[in-house]
Amino acid sequence: MQRCVEPLSERELEVLHWLASGASNREISRQLTIQENTVKRHVYNIFGKLNVRNRTQAALKAHSLGVTPQSKLL
Repeated sequence: MQRCVEPLSERELEVLHWLASGASNREISRQLTIQENTVKRHVYNIFGKLNVRNRTQAALKAHSLGVTPQSKLL
């Protein structure tokens, strides 16, 4: 299993939970009460840290690393 080069921040983990559950950037921004552009920046950082190119790959990587959506977030 490949590890992240750089660990995800707490907020990036929150965004990744929502991303892995299929939420859009707008939905994530509403749930976390942050700007949609901030979500986009977090998603960009997550992609880089996980070495993935899209949301599907990020969700699969999250699952393989044990970072999956938790019921408290859904």
